[in-house]
Amino acid sequence: MKHEAALLTIACVLACVAAPSQAQAPTPAVRDTPTSAATESKPGDSAFLRGMQAKSKRHGAQALREFTDAAASGHTEAQYVLGLQYLRGDGVKAAPEEALQWFNLALVRNHPLAATQLGEMHEQGLGVAKDPTRAATLYEIAALQGFAPAQTRLGALFETGTGVTRSAHSAVDWYSQAAAQGHWDAQHRLGKLMRDGVNGETEYAEAIRLFTASSKGGNSYAKISLGELYESGRGVPRNPARARELYAQAAREGEPAARHKLAQMGRAQPVAGSRASKVAGVALERKR
Repeated sequence: MKHEAALLTIACVLACVAAPSQAQAPTPAVRDTPTSAATESKPGDSAFLRGMQAKSKRHGAQALREFTDAAASGHTEAQYVLGLQYLRGDGVKAAPEEALQWFNLALVRNHPLAATQLGEMHEQGLGVAKDPTRAATLYEIAALQGFAPAQTRLGALFETGTGVTRSAHSAVDWYSQAAAQGHWDAQHRLGKLMRDGVNGETEYAEAIRLFTASSKGGNSYAKISLGELYESGRGVPRNPARARELYAQAAREGEPAARHKLAQMGRAQPVAGSRASKVAGVALERKR
């Protein structure tokens, strides 16, 4: 029994690693899958594991059958995975309405990833009418379970007053919880609030710490924010060379805003290795 439960936990991690997308920043490499509350064998476990095995072998039709059987038996993880497949058109024709049904079944047991995905669908109006208030409620279900992506999304709603009463204090609170887990987007968002003095006083040292942590994780937006501080000398000694370095890193990662920053600093030439650089190189070669 313990061996089967261990296999299930591994399978759940593999299934849930594709957590709801983050539209504003690169997806952080944090543990986005909370520990499942159900570690004992339950109906649908065998079908779910067979589905995971079939999916890993790219046997889409078989995986879909197994997940459907498991989900129909009440297997929460299978319901979430099946909803994700219908939402993304993964091995099946995309059908947001079908995805909603499966996510809602998983929500009965407060599945945090399903709650977050449903929140995103309601926030964006994907397969359902836009309803930011409902989105906030769904995010909160997952956020209260410690799910960092949901905490970040809920914080963003409080920051902008979308679907909830605007509250910088609540935004800071939710961002802080997610940032403490190493969530890159939350670190960047919280850093901007600290930089802008949302609590009544600018906290540059904390902003720099958060931007640095986020940028080390690969967040290009955080590199731009950190570069702006070095360029202006806010919170750190002014260092244009360091700012250029950070902008160049973000530009190589494909951020147009970083290229604009470089141009503003008088370095309008394309960043080495970028598509624009290659085009410029070809043009120069033709002139020769």
